[in-house]
Amino acid sequence: MQGFTWIDTAVLLAYLVGIATLGSVLGRGQKDVGDYFLGGRTFHWLPIALSVIATDLSAITYMGSPALAFEKDLRYMLVVFTTPIAVLVTVPIIVTVFYRMQIFTIYEYLERRYGIFLRVLASVLFLAMRGGWLATAIFVPSLALSVVANANMTVCIFGMGLFATFYAAVGGFKGVIWCDVVQFFILVGGVIIAGAVILIDFHGDVAGIWAIAAEQGRTRTFDFDYRLVAEYTFWSVMAGGLVSYMSAAGADQVTVQRYLSARSMSVALKSAVAQSLIVIPVVVPMFLVGTFLVAYYAKHPDMMQSLLALDPGNPTKAMDRVLPHFVVNGLPAGIGGLVIAGIMAATMSSLDAGMNSLATVAVMDYYKRFFHRDWKSDRHYLWVSRGATVFFGVSATIAALYVDQLGTIIEIIGKISSLIVGPLVAMFFLGVLTKRANEVGVFLGTLLGLGFTAWVANRTHVFWSWYGPAGLLSSAVSGYVFSLVWNAVSGRAMFEPESLFEK
Repeated sequence: MQGFTWIDTAVLLAYLVGIATLGSVLGRGQKDVGDYFLGGRTFHWLPIALSVIATDLSAITYMGSPALAFEKDLRYMLVVFTTPIAVLVTVPIIVTVFYRMQIFTIYEYLERRYGIFLRVLASVLFLAMRGGWLATAIFVPSLALSVVANANMTVCIFGMGLFATFYAAVGGFKGVIWCDVVQFFILVGGVIIAGAVILIDFHGDVAGIWAIAAEQGRTRTFDFDYRLVAEYTFWSVMAGGLVSYMSAAGADQVTVQRYLSARSMSVALKSAVAQSLIVIPVVVPMFLVGTFLVAYYAKHPDMMQSLLALDPGNPTKAMDRVLPHFVVNGLPAGIGGLVIAGIMAATMSSLDAGMNSLATVAVMDYYKRFFHRDWKSDRHYLWVSRGATVFFGVSATIAALYVDQLGTIIEIIGKISSLIVGPLVAMFFLGVLTKRANEVGVFLGTLLGLGFTAWVANRTHVFWSWYGPAGLLSSAVSGYVFSLVWNAVSGRAMFEPESLFEK
């Protein structure tokens, strides 16, 4: 057990300096918010697809997936297979409408389809959901740094958060996209390296690795238990994953902003299809690395004792650190630095995207809409956008100090997002698929859906993967019924979709 050497540190520092430089260089020449938030709408399908994957695969997934497989089994791995279904259902139906409207934020659509109240409600929900996600995305790699560098957790959080804030503010959307592309290959490389080292330790005996993990009950993949309280069943994982990925593909500014940066609608659709297929062979190995680590730690029991010693009072939280712990104690000099760079790459690609999208919503949905609607200077909005990016970066950094109180890595983000994604998806699908949905009905339906989901989360023992489907069903049904009632009472005519595209 050699620890994190100076060679590893040099490799990690080289990555951090390189990515900061790249973001700064690519951020030059931005003249307006169109450049800063959408890169001038000039991107090809492959950079968009890789950027979406790199953004979604934050350190939460990078560290959380192996940790969950290490602690439990492979049941949650099935969630990634819902991605193609969710994307192919959502993007052609919803994102095509957004693209035709040439909007900056998807919440602009809600105002033109319903009214200002739903634009505000949806954007507030997005800010809350992605703000919590951003804080978690800062916390998780800081956990890794604290292990490999034996450093204070608070110092790691502030260092990670402020570094990401700097290059997200300077680079803008173009810097974010191309840095994401570079970081995609770094994070994938880190997973391959970790798996390869374990394979070498077992002399390539995959069957032996699987047998050891199976003996400890860590290879279970399917659980068809029908009870809503059962964790990580096939039904809960697939239903929750489908709603979550539908939200990401059509009701989440972070992802949709990338589709809107495409040079044409056909390019946007091609990027969505590519992303939904490429992500599967990227995520599945992350879970399998956790299975490999089960066998590795069984073969090296002293390392298991060392891992549990990281948090003697809470074995679950100690296991969240299994990947960085393996990097420090199981990888050759220099190789560990590459894997930690992969964790950092997963982090930076998520943080820059999250900060940029939060700033987009704050500037376009609030600042410009309510306070400076007639301001003529694009340069003014550009500086406000950078200021908003810094604000959200610093705020999320402070919030990251407290997110570990919600559970394990996967559970933290799962609980935060699952409470909100259902009502958000219902809001957009009711607008696009029905003519009778109206502002009053959908507004009330969204509030009812949020309330029902909160009740399920706090008053029942239903597993958290069901929160998203519960919110979607309750919001969609009640929103449509309330709309019908309001139409009947007010004598309101049905919505005409063509009005969305009027200048």
